[in-house]
Amino acid sequence: MNIYLDNKSKKNKITVIIKGITTIKDPIISSYINKIKFKKNENFKLDTIHNINEKARKNTQIIVILKKITDLEKNIEDIVTSLWDKIIETNEELSMQLKWLKLDKKTEKLFIELLAIKLYQYNSYKEKDESKFKLHINSSINTDKTEDLIKNLYMVRDLVNKPANDLNPETFETYIKELFKWNKNIKLDITKGKDLQKQGLNGIYEVGKWSETEPRMIIATYSPVKNGKYNALIGKWVTFDTGGYNLKPTGYMEDMKIDMAGSATVLGVFNHLVATWYKKNLVMSIWVVENMVSSKAYRPGDVIKMYNGKTVEVGNTDAEWRLVLADLLAYTEKKYDIVNMFDIATLTGAQLVALGTHIAATVGKSPKLLKDMQKLSWDIKERVWELPFYSPYLKSYKSHVADLNNISANKYSPWTINAGLFLWEFVKTKNWVHIDIAWPGGMIGAKDPLWWEWWSGFWFRLLTWILKKL
Repeated sequence: MNIYLDNKSKKNKITVIIKGITTIKDPIISSYINKIKFKKNENFKLDTIHNINEKARKNTQIIVILKKITDLEKNIEDIVTSLWDKIIETNEELSMQLKWLKLDKKTEKLFIELLAIKLYQYNSYKEKDESKFKLHINSSINTDKTEDLIKNLYMVRDLVNKPANDLNPETFETYIKELFKWNKNIKLDITKGKDLQKQGLNGIYEVGKWSETEPRMIIATYSPVKNGKYNALIGKWVTFDTGGYNLKPTGYMEDMKIDMAGSATVLGVFNHLVATWYKKNLVMSIWVVENMVSSKAYRPGDVIKMYNGKTVEVGNTDAEWRLVLADLLAYTEKKYDIVNMFDIATLTGAQLVALGTHIAATVGKSPKLLKDMQKLSWDIKERVWELPFYSPYLKSYKSHVADLNNISANKYSPWTINAGLFLWEFVKTKNWVHIDIAWPGGMIGAKDPLWWEWWSGFWFRLLTWILKKL
């Protein structure tokens, strides 16, 4: 990581100033601040000051000047983005004092989390990492928990950015075993290959059987409450998605190493909550497959009997997630006593059409849970919006040979809503939320001042926060 909650670096500093409130002892900075005039619609300014202190040593300070304290939260995304530009210019270690500002803890935590998102870099495959910058923050919030949250956020992003030639179902199994071996409170259950078929998990098996690395289902449980109900986290992990026989065309396949971002997200959430002694029971269920082209591949027109007994006709092999996620939801719900269930995945291009690049989509049947999530998401700048759960749309999944088709017959189908409706056929609990992060997650090559230099990690923080509040 390059962001630390401590106060080790003394030489170069970032000073956050609220004009008219903060007392500045340094005469040069004080004189500079007194000359600042804000334009009509301007709420903050940033600048770099090179000051000669009493020991005649150069001391670079990045100054963040706020018109008033409420302007921090209102403009926090723009402030963080502008601040990053200044930090990168220095390419040095910097320290920031937030403790003495006496911000409310919610705002201070949000500021640090967004800084961590912006400061992330992925240099694992570069010959030389030339960036030297580090940021040390003196904060009043819980240091250990926040640092662990940042560490797991970075883990999520690292996993998604990792290329598929190094991250496949087999190497991920090794990774997750290594990750959890330290904690005896976590029980790991892995089912793979033909054992999936023996258990009736044909949706998972059929999609992944054609890859050189066997498909697998990985379930981790954490049970601090004896005989207690579980909050379930369900994730989509396709280490690479070619589309199968419905092969993705050029321009749509190149980024498909990210098609495991949903599972990477729930893994990070699970790992963080367990490490910080979450007081409720958790179950994490993820499937791990590659959707490849092979002589063993399932075909359009095949009929698959799912775990819950329903049959599904394959209308399109690039709609593989419906088959795998449906099995995983049904299996998890049957094996564990579930109170709340969240599934998260990179799913539909329609999510972009409906809500754009900065708002994820949610579908479900618990109005209170969806409303609580939506409100919280706007507070922490990781925005979601509920789409209507309109059951008549399910009729478009009609099949002449099976209970359902895995794609809609209507080419004008509201795909994101229909995805939730299809999955509802395999879910019983009403406290279930389906989340589509296809575009806010950050497609490789997309650009955004705060989120998208690399895979964003969008929804990791929101899912963590909502589980803590349940």
